Amino acid sequence: MIKKCTKCKKEHPATLEFFYKNSGGKYGLTPRCKSCVNEDNKISHEKRLAANPEKVKAQASARAKKHYHKDFEKSRKRARLSAAKARQDPQRYAKIQARKRAGGAGLTPEEINTIRQRQDNKCAICTDPNPTDLDHCHVTGEIRWLLCKHCNRGLGAFRDNPSWLRKAAEMLESLHP
Repeated sequence: MIKKCTKCKKEHPATLEFFYKNSGGKYGLTPRCKSCVNEDNKISHEKRLAANPEKVKAQASARAKKHYHKDFEKSRKRARLSAAKARQDPQRYAKIQARKRAGGAGLTPEEINTIRQRQDNKCAICTDPNPTDLDHCHVTGEIRWLLCKHCNRGLGAFRDNPSWLRKAAEMLESLHP
């Protein structure tokens, strides 16, 4: 069977190779061929993006959330399987973790490795090996050091206030002279 595209007027075999599914259309296919549909969608998307990029971004996020929550258990299962598979390959897992840390801070994994080498692969405070947390200033967002989880939580708990940290140190030193 041959089907004619209503837009470009080219004739194609009436198959899913050339047309999208459409239960209401002739032969159960869309009236326009795939290339015409894709071209129109691209133009439409570019217009919407130019008019209001924030709205387009919000709509895409809403669609992704809707899809994720539509079959929540299936989505969670797929995510768990993917994470378990990544954990089995230590190199891949390390690369994923570095990318997560770097992405949140706006750094590349190479920039994190530079900081790591500068600190001799030790926590900047307690010198434990293999620090995992990027410490940053909450005011400027500037990355300061690589810290172990304990030291990073400690600084966060004291809200980066040096006088509180000094006072806590003095209190501890008064107990153990």
